[in-house]
Amino acid sequence: MYKKGVLFKLFLVALSALIVSMCVPPSGPSAEDIAEKARIDSVRNVRCPRLMSSAAEYYNARDWESTVRVYGEVVDLGCGEWDTTYAPPEEIYQYYGIAYEHMDKFDSSEYVLLKGIEKIPNNIDLRIRLAYAYKRQGKTDQEIVEYERILDELDPNNIRVMTDLATLYRKEGRYEEQIRVLQKLIKINPANEAAIADLTTAF
Repeated sequence: MYKKGVLFKLFLVALSALIVSMCVPPSGPSAEDIAEKARIDSVRNVRCPRLMSSAAEYYNARDWESTVRVYGEVVDLGCGEWDTTYAPPEEIYQYYGIAYEHMDKFDSSEYVLLKGIEKIPNNIDLRIRLAYAYKRQGKTDQEIVEYERILDELDPNNIRVMTDLATLYRKEGRYEEQIRVLQKLIKINPANEAAIADLTTAF
């Protein structure tokens, strides 16, 4: 009986220790982590403004290779996390992707835009550009899915997206879906002559 009591007490002590250890909040960042973040921030404070300025200059000069190179540095350095006002992620990834488009590197544009969408998934402009990158690569199914995602999740009355999607449905022989989109376009704007004409031929 005595042994059982001792064992039970030991069990309670062990259980209490386990519960306490589980309730202890995780320790904060180490001194090394804090020092490393301070170092990176100091580099960003100097480099990010210069890189963003250079990227804008190269973009306006239509120097696409330099634009891509500089935006690559901007992304690698994390300037979008440094100051979202001075270095807006949506602008970084959009212009980065457009530069690749001008170089006819639509697979690279797709990659960049997907990285941007990981950070800002609800950005419609990035998703429209991604759909264009899919189009130029002949990835029709993915282009359609991207347009459908925009209409289902982000902007159900986007005229541009609905118009492009209706055209894709027609080309793919998906006439019932084309008709549904065209009817919605006409409901939004009864004077949409192009949609009315397309609807007439779709029946």
